[in-house]
Formats: sequence, C-alpha cells, structure tokens
Amino acid sequence: MPTKASFKKLIAGLFSLSLFLAVPASAITLKEAQSQGLVGEANSGYIAPVQSGSPEIEKLVAEVNNKRKAEYAAIAKRNNIDISQVAARAAEKLEARLAKGEYYQDNLGRWKQK
Repeated sequence: MPTKASFKKLIAGLFSLSLFLAVPASAITLKEAQSQGLVGEANSGYIAPVQSGSPEIEKLVAEVNNKRKAEYAAIAKRNNIDISQVAARAAEKLEARLAKGEYYQDNLGRWKQK
C-alpha cells in the first residue's frame, strides 16, 4: 500500500509529466499549421486562421504576423515605399511557395487550397 509521501511523489511526477507532454502540443510550427489546414496565407501578406482558431493557433498567428510586420516595415523603410506595397508583394510570393493542399485567400478573401 502506498504511503502518503509516495502518493505525493506520484502526483508530482504525473503533474511534471503532463507539463512535459503539453509543451510539444503548444509549440506548433507555422509549417505544421499550414499543412494541417489550420492557417493559410491571407491576401494581405499575413497569415490567418482558416477556421476559428484555438488559443494556440491565435498565438502562432500573432507571433508570425508581428515578425512579418517588422520585416515589411524594414523593407519599406529601406526602399522608401509604403508597408502595404511590401505586404502585397509578399502575399504573392508566399502564395506561390505553398505546398499542394495548403490554403490561401483569393482577391475576394475566399479561402482556397493550392
């Protein structure tokens, strides 16, 4: 029969294990999310959830889009053009790079699969 101390160690071990197992699930990559159809390339040059997103997907979208916005701003500043021009050109390039089956938005905002 387990003692009270060993029971506490077991619970602590299971709790630690559950945290360990939860980390990979919350660290989905952009490519994984795209290949699973969870996010797509929006016609704005940014990514967006294809359907209503989970908190994990919303976090991924925010992180990727913040990095893209910073890069677009730097490119726009270097070339003395508007950030929207950079984003529009990026949208074309990013859509062209998608793998078969991944999602993108057409000019009317409809999601389509490549």
